[in-house]
Amino acid sequence: MNELATPPVPGIGLTARYPEIDTGPVDTAIYHEPAAYAKEMEAIFKRSWFMVGRTEQIARAGDFFTYTLPTFRQEILVCRDRDGHVNAFHNVCTHRGNVVEHRKEGHSQGLFMCRFHGWAFDLKGGLARIRDEEGFFGVDKSCNGLKRMPVGVWQGFIWVCPSDEPYQSLEDFLGEQGRDTAGYPWGACTQSYQFEVEVDCNWKLVNDSPAEVYHIPVLHPNSAAPTMMASGNIMGRLLGTEIKGHHRTNSHYSVMGEPKPVQKLAYFHAAAAQNVAVDDKGYELPKGINPTRSPWWTVDLIQFFPTIGFTLSAGMYTAHQVWPLGPNKSLYQQRVFVRPAKTAAERFGQENTMVEFRDVVMEDFSTLERIQRALDTGQIKQFHYHDHELALRHQHHVVTTILAEWDREQASAQG
Repeated sequence: MNELATPPVPGIGLTARYPEIDTGPVDTAIYHEPAAYAKEMEAIFKRSWFMVGRTEQIARAGDFFTYTLPTFRQEILVCRDRDGHVNAFHNVCTHRGNVVEHRKEGHSQGLFMCRFHGWAFDLKGGLARIRDEEGFFGVDKSCNGLKRMPVGVWQGFIWVCPSDEPYQSLEDFLGEQGRDTAGYPWGACTQSYQFEVEVDCNWKLVNDSPAEVYHIPVLHPNSAAPTMMASGNIMGRLLGTEIKGHHRTNSHYSVMGEPKPVQKLAYFHAAAAQNVAVDDKGYELPKGINPTRSPWWTVDLIQFFPTIGFTLSAGMYTAHQVWPLGPNKSLYQQRVFVRPAKTAAERFGQENTMVEFRDVVMEDFSTLERIQRALDTGQIKQFHYHDHELALRHQHHVVTTILAEWDREQASAQG
């Protein structure tokens, strides 16, 4: 008999591995109080790094793209200069504050020109030309270039920090999680598709939704449940959760149930639907991906605190980015990265997978908005977390610990 025919159902005991994290109810104040949100902006978000794109978007010198950081209401200009360096600038002309580049992406021959008065800036951000310069009163070009934003690259992803002086380097920010997931074939998935939606809920609720599968049998009986809850895993349990500082990884158990006819056709051509621990190229995944090396693994949710997540499978991955817009409003962005389809059948399989991802997310969001309304009215003072909701408990622990430390810093600074 095939030993994989009767897979073991994941057990209880994830939280016990992390005794520093309590097991009691948690206070819900950080999910809705404006004062807590204001502190989060200072203590967490201004000190974090955020992913804004990939290096493939600026493959050649002069290639650029613009990107808005919704939480900070800042637009940035990212480009590659002639020395091959990736640069990020605030997309703001130093003459009168107009944007320097209106296009979302493109190629520059060497100058970005403001379409208000014609000031022009080079690929390194330097102020190269002032129209009718003799009419100004000693403007020093060397001091009036585009304002730089701290930028770094990890595994082909471009990250920026909203503060002039980063609280920590990108390498330190990514930490063990970044080291353990380096080496995944991020660059092989060069085709991407994105959608975004505003959600009337706190950013932490958006993070919480994919971070636990306890809800899947109830909320997603026709979408995710037939796969993730098959072969006896009817309560919806994870293979495991690994905590690495502020970051964490959930490994998902999955056994292919009986798909619907269209799904069956799509899954046959979509690598992401296969339960594999080694992909079709034959290389071993990095140790931080499918850390249990379970044959029943299907995806990992790799979370970089506070708001960047990647759902990784052997054949494709999805980036999840949450931008706080207020104590009870967020912008969610989902970007699915796939390998370019070689056939129409592969493309169909990819599209089906992306639609399924989208549908699950939309089922989640309507629920989250109802939860937020209950929180805002003060009806729910505490959350009670299941053992397999460890990722949620960990996020609460990290946020409250950081805010407590922030309060101590401010008290100390005030004498």
